[in-house]
Amino acid sequence: MTDSDGRVSASTILSYSPPVVGLSGPLFLVQFYFLNFATDVLLLAPLSVGLLFAAGRVWDAISDPIVGTLSDRTRTRLGRRRPWMLAGIPLLMLSFVMIWSPPELEPSGMYAWTTVSLFFFYTAFTMYSVPHSALGAELTTDYFERNRIFGANSAAFTFGMLLSFGGMQYVMNAVDSRLAASYVAFGVAAALPFILLVPPVRLRERVEYQGRGASSSWGAMRDVLANPHARLLLAVQFCQLAGSGVLGLMAPYLMRYVVKRPDLVGVMPGIFVVFTIISIPIWLRITRHVGKKSAWIAGLLGSGVSFGGILLVGEGDLVLLGVLLGCAGFFAGCGMMVGNSILADVIDWDELQTGERKEGAYSAAWGFAIKSATAIIIVLVSVALQFSDFEANQEQTEETLWMLRILNGGLPLVMYAIAGTLFMRFGLNESEHAAVRTELDARDSASRSS
Repeated sequence: MTDSDGRVSASTILSYSPPVVGLSGPLFLVQFYFLNFATDVLLLAPLSVGLLFAAGRVWDAISDPIVGTLSDRTRTRLGRRRPWMLAGIPLLMLSFVMIWSPPELEPSGMYAWTTVSLFFFYTAFTMYSVPHSALGAELTTDYFERNRIFGANSAAFTFGMLLSFGGMQYVMNAVDSRLAASYVAFGVAAALPFILLVPPVRLRERVEYQGRGASSSWGAMRDVLANPHARLLLAVQFCQLAGSGVLGLMAPYLMRYVVKRPDLVGVMPGIFVVFTIISIPIWLRITRHVGKKSAWIAGLLGSGVSFGGILLVGEGDLVLLGVLLGCAGFFAGCGMMVGNSILADVIDWDELQTGERKEGAYSAAWGFAIKSATAIIIVLVSVALQFSDFEANQEQTEETLWMLRILNGGLPLVMYAIAGTLFMRFGLNESEHAAVRTELDARDSASRSS
């Protein structure tokens, strides 16, 4: 997995990272557009759909520790992670089609169909994404090479977000949005096997990590919560995702009702995505000079201020919105790369304390923080829409327009500020991680010699 100079090989990064678009594209299309699709196309009540949506995300968060800890303990000739990834692909294909191609049903039947399809989708997503994330943490033990792995992974994951905005734009602009959504669903499902099979087929797992997971799922998650570095890191990730998760979810409402350019609903958030991808190589260089911690603090605070500027956006303010989203995307690129890289460092610290390799458990906890934040934001947005003067496909009152601005700008500003303040307390820096790796390597050498 590494070249002669100790760097992670290009073939390893290319096999691990680019295929993640097959996860993020479908995920973000569901996460960012399905609420709006359900209210404006299927004509379902915002609060009811939001609660179902949030319940699916809660199940997604709960299933993460189950899959993560079980994959830590899985022992097969294919390894710990790959069997789970392979099993998740067909279920992901089926559930994605179910979400976007519902039959003509009465409201009660449509709610039932939506519930089942969302729960299947999130289960399949967990079966692939948690082992995939754990596999990435195993590819190298080098402090900065992890930035390369997760930088490429973040770029690919973010590119999937861009594709989802394109799909969203296509469906919203179509004469028959319901039929267009069905076309997108079947096209994506047909492409998924060719994309998602690459990592489990081309990558091999570390043989020395086999059988070194925690003996029980409860014990593994207790170790995660007992890790002071992990607790703080998970809190920061929760706040960050509570801030950024609003962007895609509220983009259709912002562009349709505030800016009044629904034809650009995929273009404007796409600016955020493009600048995120462009920024990752820049943040790779910055982190080598100032360290992961200082870089991420700057990224968090910069993202919050940029999102906060959306409070000033009104009808037709495309230039202002584009500048704000570009700045927000640039600063967000740091966290998308560095967060996972630091999580891998924290896993090494855990191994020093427990003697176990629990990439699956930590990846699950990471996913839980992300998904629980998303679930809370979905409920908050749904309640705000349900109990305000919001009327689908109608002109909105000034109070409702301000509510939409606050959800798009004020809420991210607050959450990013909290995340940046919390992360100032994080203590596992490069020198401390080097000491951890030195002791672990010495322990491994002594074990092999004996």
